[in-house]
Amino acid sequence: MKAEVINPFLIAAREILEMESGLTGTRGELSLAASKWTTQEITVIINIIGAVKGTFLIGMSIKTAMKLVGLMLDEKTETFDKIVISGIAEMGNIIAGRALAKLESIGYLADITPPMLLYGERASISTLNRKRILIPLKTDIGLIELSMAIEK
Repeated sequence: MKAEVINPFLIAAREILEMESGLTGTRGELSLAASKWTTQEITVIINIIGAVKGTFLIGMSIKTAMKLVGLMLDEKTETFDKIVISGIAEMGNIIAGRALAKLESIGYLADITPPMLLYGERASISTLNRKRILIPLKTDIGLIELSMAIEK
């Protein structure tokens, strides 16, 4: 995976987090992972098709998801409910859409599928033979983990 394909997702995530919640995500250590991945407590899954293809995942704890949606709505979120689920899925959708707009500006046309949300502990996702880049974003409300298995 080339940086020109991965960086738009990191940049978009930081921009959307700041715009929607006021959070600044500090990038942690990048790592390369095998295809099998045990999810965080909540994971947004978005597939990408076109000139670049693969899977983009955003994982976090339920506590972080509730705080994030609370910041996005400017109200305290007390329970993990449909509003939190919808808010996290939409945030993932917006990040992926913004990343694809950045990729299009450098000549890569692609599209995204509607977001899927997986929640619960110890679920595994396989990206088959595609390796994934893991990018942790440290925020004041918890860790948000970006994971990309994307190829040109």
